[in-house]
Amino acid sequence: MVEQIKNSMKEKIKRLIELPYVLKFFLVFSSFFGVLMIKTIPPLQAPDEIGHYVKAEAFSDFKIRPREKSSTSSKKGNSTWGEYGFKVSSEIYKMNEYANQTQGKESKPPYQIKEKNIAEKMFIGTGGITNYSFINYIPQLIGIQIGKLFQKNYVWQYYSARVFNLIFYIFIVFFALKIFPFSKWGAAILALNPMALFLTSSVSGDGMIISGSFFFTSWMLKLISEAKITDRQMLVSALMMVSLVLMKPTLIVLGILFFLIPNKTLDLKRKGIWGIGIFLTSILLYVSWNKLMIDQQLLYRDFANPEAQVKAFLNNPQIFFVNFFENYLFGIKGDGIIYSFVGNFGWLDTPLGWHWVIIYFISLTIGCLVQQEGDHSLLILQRVLMILGIVAYIFLTFFALYQIWNKVNRKSSIEGVQGRYFIPGSLLIVPLFSSKEKILSLSNKKINMILSLCMLTVLLATMITLNNRYIESLICGSFFNYFDTQSIF
Repeated sequence: MVEQIKNSMKEKIKRLIELPYVLKFFLVFSSFFGVLMIKTIPPLQAPDEIGHYVKAEAFSDFKIRPREKSSTSSKKGNSTWGEYGFKVSSEIYKMNEYANQTQGKESKPPYQIKEKNIAEKMFIGTGGITNYSFINYIPQLIGIQIGKLFQKNYVWQYYSARVFNLIFYIFIVFFALKIFPFSKWGAAILALNPMALFLTSSVSGDGMIISGSFFFTSWMLKLISEAKITDRQMLVSALMMVSLVLMKPTLIVLGILFFLIPNKTLDLKRKGIWGIGIFLTSILLYVSWNKLMIDQQLLYRDFANPEAQVKAFLNNPQIFFVNFFENYLFGIKGDGIIYSFVGNFGWLDTPLGWHWVIIYFISLTIGCLVQQEGDHSLLILQRVLMILGIVAYIFLTFFALYQIWNKVNRKSSIEGVQGRYFIPGSLLIVPLFSSKEKILSLSNKKINMILSLCMLTVLLATMITLNNRYIESLICGSFFNYFDTQSIF
């Protein structure tokens, strides 16, 4: 028995060693810098992290539907943004209050969490996180439940949720890279995007959105080269598509990948049946989930009127498109989105230096141009469909934010747009660089060295930026040391 275990371990180690360099690079860098981020960044310092944590905590207690803070909150004229959420432990409330007061710059909180179970409950509004699906929080749920199983305190549970979020991200993305039939270097650099690592090292639901999108994109692109596609493969594709839409409705655009599959592999009749079925099922389940949660018209009433905004757009779409082109496509506000795609950390108050952003995009461009033996190349029609998908994803993202964050017919800007929202669909870019011929004349060894050094530089700069933001935690060590608890690291 012992000998079998030894042989099995040897075989696994051998397979790990034999992995392509880029896969090992991703595993090492995502693990190392992900753990560094978990230890460096104090609790609740990522965008909307308190909302994500409260949602995960509520789901772990089988609380599904958010509650109203008060009976008068939904009455006309009253604020609604923070009026829907959950009652959670008073200790979580204290963590949030402390995070708000100090912005992560203080070394030691004025309290110590020692209790395993806190009876006192306090309400925390979840804002824009209110309607998020439970799928977003599967890793966090596991982490929190393990903490509860071993009767650990809330800080331990919180960090456990962070750790499992990172583990799931690395695991899912690794297999996405493994089956990705185009430049793996391009895909790996996108997966090591500093902003993506920052989000997935927090309790954010974005970790599952990004990793799930990457895996689905890789899976669908792999099907392009299949000689025959079975109904079982289509069922798996359908389940993934539905899950993605439940997590983030704009990801329904990724369904265009079904149409990249050649007709000889998947005939038009089967493609149509599966496509219509997946689309309708995704929309139906998403609408049903939102009916179970809180009506968007109520949730965003403080900022806009989503229903009225859609009607205004249908009557006069020019307002939106002029706004988009003048302010973003050809305006300076577009630069901010590209910039924040790579890194705007903390509460969106800690940008990565512009020179590091440039280095990142140079690395990404080089990585996308790397052609390995066995990589595929898209046909012209497939490239056109891919570009249409990217354009549609950008449009839907802008429009989704336009209708929930902006006053009706506002012409000056589109509020709420951040670069991080475009990370899930970014993998669509890589196949556009594909070629039947090798583009770069450099050897694999030189390419590996150049891209490794570039990404090492960018990620080290990211850690320095974060350490400067949370200077006190750098001096005093992990936030975990602030509490009378056992470290999980």
